[in-house]
Amino acid sequence: MKLVFSGLETPIDLAPGYASTLQIANETLFARIVRSLASSAGSLALEPYTLWDDGVELRPSTSLMVVQNPLQLPWDDRSLMGEVVKRIEREFLEDEDLRRGIEAMDSALSAKLLDLGFGMNSDYGFGLEWELKRYLKFRDFGVDMQDSKPLLDNLLNFLSLALDAGCKQVIAFVNLKTFLTENDLKALFEYVFYSKLTVLLLENKADEVVYDYERKLVVDLHFIES
Repeated sequence: MKLVFSGLETPIDLAPGYASTLQIANETLFARIVRSLASSAGSLALEPYTLWDDGVELRPSTSLMVVQNPLQLPWDDRSLMGEVVKRIEREFLEDEDLRRGIEAMDSALSAKLLDLGFGMNSDYGFGLEWELKRYLKFRDFGVDMQDSKPLLDNLLNFLSLALDAGCKQVIAFVNLKTFLTENDLKALFEYVFYSKLTVLLLENKADEVVYDYERKLVVDLHFIES
């Protein structure tokens, strides 16, 4: 996969298992590129760009997820959680013993609740049959995220969510390196490599460290690319 900006000579290679870093020294250009990617406007953005995979142009809105604030990860992203719920539903339907066990528990619970109505004057019942998807939504099913955990732990947990969802999108983080130590980044890149996720880092601060599983394009203050 390639990310091509009309204002840059070098395309950005995006590959599963690698973190591609676009490091831009000029603050104005950096802000324009971040805003452009976040807008999903593609060739109509402030800094026009296109996203390609094997010669086929992709829609940015469905192929790119931009996390502008790494401290506020999109845990409730509909596309990710929707796929996780579908996966759970498939496994639920395929496991007959589990399905029958849960349905039996639901019947028992319904009977217990109806027992509470014995002192009522009218007859009561349930208008809807038990459904896994509805139950998960009712119980506010989601990732067990804790703000008290280190940022690296939450990042890995978020990437695990993307992995569980079978995410094929490019996950782009803005200035993520600002919040992580060198060892944190090594651990993050290693996880990206083994999970085969596709990650893009948009960075404004210079970082001279060479990491395994990272590909970097640097645009300096004079707009020279290296």
